[in-house]
Amino acid sequence: MITLSPVIRLVLFAALLAIGIGSRFLPHPPDATALTAVIFASALYLGPRFSAVLVISLLLLSDALIGSYELPVMLSVYGSFFLIMGLGMRYAHSSGITRKIIVLASASLLFFLITNTAVWYFTPWYTKDLAGLMTSYTLALPFLKNMLIGDFAYTSVLLSALALIFHPLQVPSRSAYVA
Repeated sequence: MITLSPVIRLVLFAALLAIGIGSRFLPHPPDATALTAVIFASALYLGPRFSAVLVISLLLLSDALIGSYELPVMLSVYGSFFLIMGLGMRYAHSSGITRKIIVLASASLLFFLITNTAVWYFTPWYTKDLAGLMTSYTLALPFLKNMLIGDFAYTSVLLSALALIFHPLQVPSRSAYVA
């Protein structure tokens, strides 16, 4: 976690909360929101306690406005985002673009597998056998595609913007080539 003053941490918390909630209300393809990006940013800049509060606040506030759904499915969504927060905590400071790409793709895939398994198991929409589970996954592939695109786009933009804010490029006061 990057050390921030309490005031900056609170401002960042509010900004990330607004971005996360706002992304759920702006027109977007299904599942292409900034939630994963916000959660990864909170893991990097806010630490475990603030991240946990952010995740639960973000989901509860936006679900209160959007509407709720089957409780077991809702719990799978919330649990998935907490696991994504754990991934963010574990790998937020890792070096190497390949590892970051794998972690981000894993977050999207983890959400896809957990939530679609819950939809299959807890709703009457699919037969309760392997064929029903595979149908649930197959029909949800467009959502996985949208989430992958959204996660990569939002995470790239948000973390780049935060890096520029909190770690501005060091511009030399004079050229290294001038004697």
